[in-house]
Amino acid sequence: MFVIVFRYRAPLETIDALKDAHYSNPHGVFAKGMARFAGPLEPRTGGLVLAEGERSAIEAAVASDPFVTSGAATAEILRFRPTWPPNQTAAPASIANVATTPTEDVATPPTENVVIARPRT
Repeated sequence: MFVIVFRYRAPLETIDALKDAHYSNPHGVFAKGMARFAGPLEPRTGGLVLAEGERSAIEAAVASDPFVTSGAATAEILRFRPTWPPNQTAAPASIANVATTPTEDVATPPTENVVIARPRT
């Protein structure tokens, strides 16, 4: 599982104008079915997505996000291994799709976090 943290670099008017494209991007985490939970940070300085999938697929989806491609936001991708609640055989209904087995080999050494940003011109 991955935590994707978007950090806004543009005014909220720009972010709001890109929001529909962010959610409907055919190559993004939403269209690819990788997003489990998503929403804005409070205060609105960015947003957060919990996603499942292969790291390379997550990175490609985030790199294609209109927030990132326009330079309106950067995105940091963090690997996350849920460990709580402990000893629970079934996840509560509100998070049933989140508590799944890892999609990458647990023996794989951790890789560095990835920040995806379009260079400022």
